[in-house]
Amino acid sequence: MTEERSAEAIIVCGVPASGKTTFAQDLARELHWTILDLDTVTNPLFEHIGGEFLVDVPTAQPAVRATVNDIRYTCLFDTTRENLALGNSVVVVAPFTSERTFPAAWARLLERLGIPDSLVHLAWMDTPPGEVVRRMRLRGAARDLDKVKNPERFLSPEVTQPPAIGHIRIDGLLSPSEQIDRFMADFAVREAVR
Repeated sequence: MTEERSAEAIIVCGVPASGKTTFAQDLARELHWTILDLDTVTNPLFEHIGGEFLVDVPTAQPAVRATVNDIRYTCLFDTTRENLALGNSVVVVAPFTSERTFPAAWARLLERLGIPDSLVHLAWMDTPPGEVVRRMRLRGAARDLDKVKNPERFLSPEVTQPPAIGHIRIDGLLSPSEQIDRFMADFAVREAVR
């Protein structure tokens, strides 16, 4: 029998086109953990009902009335919690704008996941705004059209600043293998201290 470990979650956050999905997929492959992506979990239904692609605007308090974006995150949080309850460690990827900006929103996320705070880790994809816009233009996705037209609105200082809570920074300009190597080194140090 192998030693049983507690399920953990790595929350990968950052602005759209920062490289977080590619990093999260590579990380899940490296760790042999489940990956849960907000877009994969919710976009097909969201698009089917005629939803518009949203700019993830940070808010400190929970909304009085849930928006479609709130419901999308609820789907992601509930799916994450179910996996953790089954003992599956997960890599979860989404912008997480409110959660990385406001400690109170991060605390609500931790409460919803249902595992000790020490088992939830934040990885922030830090990619310069100019590179983000360049990548959006290259991928040419419909969801990016409005963002590329007005990048200052979508890449405002409040959404491009480092998280207000403890995190591991991922340099969005490094190669995928360098990103994984550096993250794993930082993560190993944190795990050893825990």
